[in-house]
Amino acid sequence: MNGRRFLLLHITARSGHHRASCAVEQTVRSLDPSATIVNLDAFQFTSRFVRWAITRTYTSLIHHQPDVWEYLYDNPSVHRRLQVFRALLHRYQAAKLQQLLDTVRPDAIACTQAYPCGVVADFKKQRNLRVPLIGVLTDYAPHLYWFHDTVDAYVVPSEQVKRRFVTRGVEPSRVRVLGIPIDPRFRDPVDRQASARRFGLSLEQPVLLIMGGGSGFGQLREIVLSLDTLPHPCQLVVLAGTNRPLLSWLQGQRFRHRVLAVGYTQDVPQLMSLATLLVSKPGGLTTSEALAKHLPLVIVNPIPGQEAYNARFLLSQGAAVQAASAATVRQPVRDLLDNPEDVEALRRRNAELAHPTAALDITRLLCELADQYRGASPQPEEGPPRPIAEVLS
Repeated sequence: MNGRRFLLLHITARSGHHRASCAVEQTVRSLDPSATIVNLDAFQFTSRFVRWAITRTYTSLIHHQPDVWEYLYDNPSVHRRLQVFRALLHRYQAAKLQQLLDTVRPDAIACTQAYPCGVVADFKKQRNLRVPLIGVLTDYAPHLYWFHDTVDAYVVPSEQVKRRFVTRGVEPSRVRVLGIPIDPRFRDPVDRQASARRFGLSLEQPVLLIMGGGSGFGQLREIVLSLDTLPHPCQLVVLAGTNRPLLSWLQGQRFRHRVLAVGYTQDVPQLMSLATLLVSKPGGLTTSEALAKHLPLVIVNPIPGQEAYNARFLLSQGAAVQAASAATVRQPVRDLLDNPEDVEALRRRNAELAHPTAALDITRLLCELADQYRGASPQPEEGPPRPIAEVLS
C-alpha cells in the first residue's frame, strides 16, 4: 500500500491559520516520513477578485471600523443572509477543488480555518465524498461558519469550546479537546543563558516581550512608550514582524530602558523562554504558544471577534490580565512586576491550560482517520500527478 496522503488547508500566508497548518505538516513529516503532504492557502483556488475583496474588506474593517466587524462576526442574522452567497461561491470553486482532490488523492483533509473547512464540507455533501475531514480551531470560541454535518472530527482548544459544539447538536464523539497546534520547537528546552547572550539580554532584569503578530499589527508604538516609563529596571523586546516603518522607528528612537527591536523572526520560542511577561493581542496561536511556555500574558487591544473571545476565555480562566488601552498598559505590567507571586500564579495556571503536544495529537488523529479510510476504500493506481500549480492556475 502506498504512503498516506494528506491535504492541509489554511488561508493567508504568515497568519495564525498558516502557522497552525505548518505545525501539523512538520509533525506529520517527523512521524510519518513516507507521507505525502500538500499544504495550501485555500484562497489559491478561488478567483483573484474574491480573494482581493475578502482580504481588503477584512483588513479595512479591522483597521478603520472595528465596531462594524464586531457586529458582523458570528452574527446569526448575517450568517443566514450569507448562506446563498456562500453556496454559490462554494459551487463556483467545486471544479478546481475536484481537480485538486484528483491530483492529491488525500486520505484525510485538515482545515485550520473555517472558510476552507466549509468549502470542503459542502463539497463532501454535494459529491458524496468519503474522505475524512478535520476542522482544527485556532481560537478559543467557534463562530457559526464552523458548523457542518460532514466534518468528521473537530479539534478544539478547551472543554468550554467542546460544550459549544455539543450545544449546537454536534455529537460529543466528533469533538476532540486536543488544543491549538503550535510549532514543535515550543516544546524544546531552551538554554536561557546562551539565548540571553545571543540577544544581548540580562537574566537579572525582567524581559517584557511585546508582539503584534507577524505583521506587527496594533498600537505597538504607544505600548513601547507607555512601558518605557516604568520605574523598574527592565528590558523591552519588540517584535515588529513585517512592519518596516515600526522597525525603523524603534531603531531610530532613544529610550530610557534597553529596547531590542526585532523584525520577522523564527526565534519566538527562544524569546518567550527569556520573557518575564508577554504584552500582546490575544491571537489564538500567540496565546497557545505563550501557554506552552507558561508565559503570563498582558492582553492589549484585542481585535473584535475572535481575539475578543480569546481574551474573555483567558480572563475567565485566570490565565491573563488585560490593559484598558495601549496608553495605560504600564499599570497592569507594573502591578505584576511589583508582585512576583502573581506572575507565578499566572505561570501555574498557564501550565494547566496548555496543550504543548497538540500538533502531535492532531497528527495521530489524522493518521488514524486516514488509515480507517484507506482500509475501507480501494486504493487507486498511482499515476503521474498533475503539478499543483497547474491545477490552481
